[in-house]
Amino acid sequence: MTSTVLNFQQVYEDTIEDITKELLHLPRHYVDLSNEQRRLVDDLLGAGYQQAIEDALDPTVLEETSELAKEMSNQLASFSGLIESFLPSRN
Repeated sequence: MTSTVLNFQQVYEDTIEDITKELLHLPRHYVDLSNEQRRLVDDLLGAGYQQAIEDALDPTVLEETSELAKEMSNQLASFSGLIESFLPSRN
């Protein structure tokens, strides 16, 4: 499921620091992981990704974001009206 969205190899090689891999006695490159190590890395990255998505799509956060967007829209419309009031009439 997440493998189509999340590139485990790219995250492993580009995001996880080499010192971390060395301390855990893991290879630098994703393709050099054993099947067991790869499964652990995939599961950890997938779980972290899924949790981040769930947190970002929290209904309370989405509701608050929607209200903020509406407020910003109203303020921009008021500002636009103010600017237009200073423009010469086109009649």
